[in-house]
Amino acid sequence: MSDPYIDPQSRILTNKFGLTDQESLDRAEFNSVSIRSILLQLNPLKGNFDSEHLKAIHSYLFRDVYEWAGQFRTIPLAKAEDVRGGRIIRFTPPDLIERELKHVFDELANEHFLEGLPRREFARRVAGLFSEINRIHPFREGNGRAQRQFVRQLADSLGFKLHFEVVSKERLIQASILSANGDVAMMGRLLDEITDTERIQSLAKVIAHLERGQFKWNDLYLATTTSGQSYAGTFAGSDGANFFFRDDENRIFVGNFKDLKRPAESGETISFTAS
Repeated sequence: MSDPYIDPQSRILTNKFGLTDQESLDRAEFNSVSIRSILLQLNPLKGNFDSEHLKAIHSYLFRDVYEWAGQFRTIPLAKAEDVRGGRIIRFTPPDLIERELKHVFDELANEHFLEGLPRREFARRVAGLFSEINRIHPFREGNGRAQRQFVRQLADSLGFKLHFEVVSKERLIQASILSANGDVAMMGRLLDEITDTERIQSLAKVIAHLERGQFKWNDLYLATTTSGQSYAGTFAGSDGANFFFRDDENRIFVGNFKDLKRPAESGETISFTAS
């Protein structure tokens, strides 16, 4: 079907910059939205954590890029991102977006906006909220960034911090794909991790180490190890009390050095159970 958001000549999203190639639009959009994201974190938009609040956040982030910033999409949307299973993710039809979001946000209000929950329970519930908004995918573009700002502001209002800066793009994509298909376990683990100070610090140290070596960590799944789970892979390096390794699925994990029976060298095969 025709897409009214796409310029028929350039075949990319019509934008306020007048750009006609995807690479230039991606770069301009990234620069604009990155600045607005920082400003939004410093000065959160007031709202009731409902559809209008989500629209306002999207509008603020993308107002310099798209005329339709802050407006729910009017066309069906699907993504063929789940290359592992060959599935196409079909998001909520446009005529049902308002109704489904109202249900999600009414439930949030009935739960007193998650006030008073301990950290791990809060992370689990936010994972469910984040996954539901992602499943609906109300905007033509920019859903992920608007959703992250929305749940981050909710967390801030309750005294929690969501550190999405230590989440690799690949990990977020995998978690989003699974949650859009009803499996929220990975998203729950992700949200639990980025509210845990010790894990955040461990990830941040390893990310800084990788960036010094100009390693593109964002393109790989990156996470800390889970207590009680057994791991095997190739030792890659260490930073103080932490070490990191790559498993057979090309994922990078950060572990506690004390879990290794003995010191390891780069490239050495290791196996252990996380404490």
